Amino acid sequence: MSYGPVIILNKTQFRDRFLQFANTTAFPDVALDVNWVVSIQFISDTNAGDLVNGGRELAIQYMLAHILALDVIGKAGGTYTGQAGIVTQATIDKVQVALAVPPYGGDSWRYWLNLTPYGQALLTLLSAQAVGGFFFP
Repeated sequence: MSYGPVIILNKTQFRDRFLQFANTTAFPDVALDVNWVVSIQFISDTNAGDLVNGGRELAIQYMLAHILALDVIGKAGGTYTGQAGIVTQATIDKVQVALAVPPYGGDSWRYWLNLTPYGQALLTLLSAQAVGGFFFP
C-alpha cells in the first residue's frame, strides 16, 4: 500500500518562513538536517492522511522550529519563561512584566508544545486539521 511521497526538508523555504533560523552560521544546514530527523519522529514525513494542502509539510516545519527554539533556550542556560505568553501586567520603573501562562489542556504533549510560539502554532494547526480525530496510517 502506498501512502504518498516522502516530504523532504526544503531549507530555503524553512529559513524564509521562520526568520529566526535564517542565519546559516547560527543554524547551519547540518543542524536543520539533524533536527528534521527528530521532527519526523513526531510527525510522519509521508505525505498522506489527514494533513492536506501542504499542512503536513508545514506541521513538520513547525515541529522543527519548535525543537530548534527549545535548543536555543537550553543553550542559553535558561528554561521556558513564558516568551509566548500574553502580557498581563507591566511596570516601567524596576522593569517588571507578568505573562499569562499558556493554556496546555492538561497533558504533557500540549504542555511541551506550548513552550514556544512554534509549538503553539503547530498545536493550533493540528487541532484545526483534526476535527473529528486523526487517523495515522
